[in-house]
Amino acid sequence: MYCPQCGTKIDDEARFCPECGTRIEVESKFVLSENIKGFFGSREKYAVNCIIFTNISLLSKELKTEPQAIKELLNSFIEIKKKAKILYTLIDVGDYTYYKSGFFSSAKKVSLNQKSTLWEYMEILMDVYKHHETRPEYLFIIGSNNVIPMPSVKHYVANDKNDDSIDTDILYSYPYGSNMLPLLENQEIFKQEQLFNVGRLPFGSDSDINDLYSYLQRDVDNTFGIPFTQAYGQCDPNWKNVSTKVASLILPFMRNFDGRLADQYYYNRIILSPMIDEGNVEQIFDTDSSLYFYNLHGGKAIKVRGYAGAPRGERCTRMVLQPEHMRTAQQPNIVVCEACYGARFIALDKHHSMLLSSIHNNTMTFLGSSRVAWGCTDQENTTPQNARLSNADIMAFTFMWALTEGYSTGQAIFLARENVLKNSKPGNPISALTVVEFNLFGDPLIFIDLNKNKALQHEYKSISKSAFVDECVNTKCSVKYIKEGEEKGSLLELVRSATDANIAHLRNTIEKELYNSFGLTPRPAESTFKISYSDGSEEYNFKYKSSEPESDIATYYLVTIDSNGNIKEINSSK
Repeated sequence: MYCPQCGTKIDDEARFCPECGTRIEVESKFVLSENIKGFFGSREKYAVNCIIFTNISLLSKELKTEPQAIKELLNSFIEIKKKAKILYTLIDVGDYTYYKSGFFSSAKKVSLNQKSTLWEYMEILMDVYKHHETRPEYLFIIGSNNVIPMPSVKHYVANDKNDDSIDTDILYSYPYGSNMLPLLENQEIFKQEQLFNVGRLPFGSDSDINDLYSYLQRDVDNTFGIPFTQAYGQCDPNWKNVSTKVASLILPFMRNFDGRLADQYYYNRIILSPMIDEGNVEQIFDTDSSLYFYNLHGGKAIKVRGYAGAPRGERCTRMVLQPEHMRTAQQPNIVVCEACYGARFIALDKHHSMLLSSIHNNTMTFLGSSRVAWGCTDQENTTPQNARLSNADIMAFTFMWALTEGYSTGQAIFLARENVLKNSKPGNPISALTVVEFNLFGDPLIFIDLNKNKALQHEYKSISKSAFVDECVNTKCSVKYIKEGEEKGSLLELVRSATDANIAHLRNTIEKELYNSFGLTPRPAESTFKISYSDGSEEYNFKYKSSEPESDIATYYLVTIDSNGNIKEINSSK
């Protein structure tokens, strides 16, 4: 087939010319698969309501096409979803009219652009929420950071050498006004009721309108759930017991490698990497999986395109999975990733982003972090039964649990965030970081079908969108960076004023634990943070760099010690 405008040869399935963006006329923009045709229109009333939130003018520039083509495509998607009694309402912030404003209820028209403040977006959301006949529960952002800005907020750990900010869409869940930013930074926002379950469909610098069309067509195809038949897991061997516990609910859906792979390549059906790396992973990568779980390392350097693993006892990571591997996935799927920077996409293309490569192939929903993610690691006597989970581990576990219980992905991330905070001390900065840095990408209405098409009669579950934290709970917390003493990196200097315990014993205990469990030879702590809570208690975080200087991905251990000198937990960067 050839474009009638410029003559470029295009695929028969294309709906827009990749060269000039001309819309290709077809009888219907979206095609219903035979197995779901009869179920559209089966409900008597709308099952659920969702706002599509975008800027059509800016989105058309991002996707290199005309605004009218974008508008027609989105309206066509909305109309076909209405047949399934699912109501999406298109809100174009580049052309929005307030219902009532000023004297005599006169209309007010606004056109937001890249210079608009975040609060102008919030005002529109509140206006829609207040005046919508049935208040929407979901917010589906379409466009990257230059279409609908992804807020960047202050990091919870002062003087962190890795990051000083966090990219997050969580503020769109609380569009009450400009006071939400300071409330987020001091964790008071977690006492507010969430209005929206938020998901974002991002695009890369190499995207065009066919990427939007393709995603929306797959969204239509999976209106009644992604058939969940198989799962695939891949982890760093230093976290194999923790990973087994995180993925416990989906292990039965993973392939059994007994008799087909040597023990060093897998553990409880989860692939171990770098024993399996980017050179041979395609031989065992499950291209028919419905859910992919990754507990691997990630990095923020532009040359770190994928995820990595480290051999047990070694300090240098090796690349084990690249964006190209996710482009081989053949089935609609969901990705749950614990890796640091595992969901980075801003200013990247599909070749340099695991998120973009996945979601513009067959991934419908991607859960991942914009910054350094922290989770537990196997210690000397860790088993899948006694493994401790924290932060990113709890996020991933709860998200997958919620999916298996029939919740939508938008609800699943709400429940996951809630569980992270419930399992930590109020005000803990690492837990707050986890809640804020993990974002949901894709339509937040997506859910999985465990019964293979039985979910065609699916009824959307409801959850209480109440506050994560009770109003009476004091989340006040201060984080102070402790400078090194004269004896550089000495634990003696760093904790002399922090504990009455035997300092030499404390130092030996930490170094022995790091060596025995992780093979980390004695070394000075890279940084130390003192955390003071509202109840007067204190704890100290010692961060040790474990990767080799030449490694592309910096890896760390975070040792948390209470005021009595006892090791509370050891986390590692993902």
